[in-house]
Amino acid sequence: MKSPRVGLELPVVPMLGTSKAMGQVLATIERISRYRTNVLLLGESGTGKDLLARTLHAKGPRRGERFEPQNCATLSRELLESELFGHERGSFTGAHTQKAGLFEVADGGTLFLDEIAELDLATQAKLLRVLEHNRFRRLGGTTVLSVDVGIIAATNQSLPELIEAGRFRDDLYYRLKVVTLRVPPLRERKDDIPQLVDAFLRDFNRRNRVALTGITPGLLSRFLRHEWPGNIRELRNAVESAAVMAEGRQITEADAEASDFADHHHGKRVALQFPATVTLEDAERALIEDRLRHSPSREAAAKSLGISLRTLYARLQRWGGDLQPSHAAPARAAS
Repeated sequence: MKSPRVGLELPVVPMLGTSKAMGQVLATIERISRYRTNVLLLGESGTGKDLLARTLHAKGPRRGERFEPQNCATLSRELLESELFGHERGSFTGAHTQKAGLFEVADGGTLFLDEIAELDLATQAKLLRVLEHNRFRRLGGTTVLSVDVGIIAATNQSLPELIEAGRFRDDLYYRLKVVTLRVPPLRERKDDIPQLVDAFLRDFNRRNRVALTGITPGLLSRFLRHEWPGNIRELRNAVESAAVMAEGRQITEADAEASDFADHHHGKRVALQFPATVTLEDAERALIEDRLRHSPSREAAAKSLGISLRTLYARLQRWGGDLQPSHAAPARAAS
């Protein structure tokens, strides 16, 4: 029996923008909306690929069915395969009950695989078999299950370069890229910034039961001058940080100065110093916490640390999810 359908929060298009660059992307979505086809979304981290995936689903022939997202970088291989394909009881340590995977749950609908480049080669092979034959087995199972699932995949990496390096299957790549959409970075569509700011403020007002009216022309001008390496995610963080500090109904440059936006965008980064008794574990945690605090996204933090996104998520899971300020052997900031 299929699971209940999941509703989408619509409309999502205003959250993407209406600039010429985004207009071309949305026009392509309109053209392909009648077809059941796989789509590959390419773009930098934070550009709104998740919202585009939801828009593709909401406008396509599967719109009445489930939309199931999965970030491929957040789980180990075993756990990710369990999430995708499900498992039978006793198939691995900790598998105490039978579990339906996302392919099974999303039957008839859409599966959004974010950070597809993070899949290891073995999981890529299993995914390819499902895409080719629309059939799979749960982990540890013998029963063949048939499904009809549309795939939207996304990445901020160059898959051809990964293919050349032997880290991504070319046959899977061609299966995924029936239609390829490049999501432009925010610096290429700054005309969208006023609309995005308004959308973020409306959401902030709704969640916090306040009534901020907007931002001053001076702050908007500052936003328009910035290059936004963290894209929409960075802009949203800047708006919300300044909104929290707002003293009046309208957000000012002074409010932005009082938020994290000022430190991040004026280059006022600090070096960390540790006491001689600090452990490697505590130092690593303090460094990652600091980098997360001053990066527009976890992807950017991982890149600046020189580690993979999967490694960063593994550290967060080991420390219990989102990092909290460390109370053991705290680091002190030095100018």
